[in-house]
Amino acid sequence: MTPNRLLLLLVLSALAACGSDANPPASNMVFKSRGSVQCTGGGTPPAVMSLELTNAGIVVLSSACGVDGLGHVAVCGAPDGAINIFEIPESQASDALSLSFFLLSTLPTASEVPCS
Repeated sequence: MTPNRLLLLLVLSALAACGSDANPPASNMVFKSRGSVQCTGGGTPPAVMSLELTNAGIVVLSSACGVDGLGHVAVCGAPDGAINIFEIPESQASDALSLSFFLLSTLPTASEVPCS
């Protein structure tokens, strides 16, 4: 075996040994309306809403702000379409649904936006 091949074999072996988890746990994205309205804003921030999940024993892997992407009537006091998005273990999705969260896959117009 040539020295170059030996070196390549050692490098590939080292990279394989320190690789990340090959099978990360399956997860689902869920969302819930922030409850904010046009002109006055308000609503529940993701950090506070995540307590609904964690208090029910649901692990929150990540959270983000989002919009539902739907059209909303432009009237003060009407919903503004802001949502909170959470990544949770797939095995706990039904628990989140029982808390009035919804699967993000049911809202294809939704997108993440920076939290303000």
